[in-house]
Amino acid sequence: MNNFHVYEEIGKGKYSSVYKGRKKRSLEYVAVKSIDKSRKKKVLNEVKIINNLNHPNILRFHNWYETRNHFWIISEYCAGGDLM
Repeated sequence: MNNFHVYEEIGKGKYSSVYKGRKKRSLEYVAVKSIDKSRKKKVLNEVKIINNLNHPNILRFHNWYETRNHFWIISEYCAGGDLM
């Protein structure tokens, strides 16, 4: 997670929060999803699925990280609101 600046919260769910982020030394913005560590099995399954997706209408997955208290999923940032 040291490669990213994390800004304001842009979404929230029961077990996770999504923040607007930016790669350090870059102007590329990303979505940074923070997930509670208790959801390890679900996170690993989500990462496995989204890592294999490659379609112009699906947000691009960048990477994921594990810290002491959270899992972090980095994906393409979609400006202008939510995906609904």
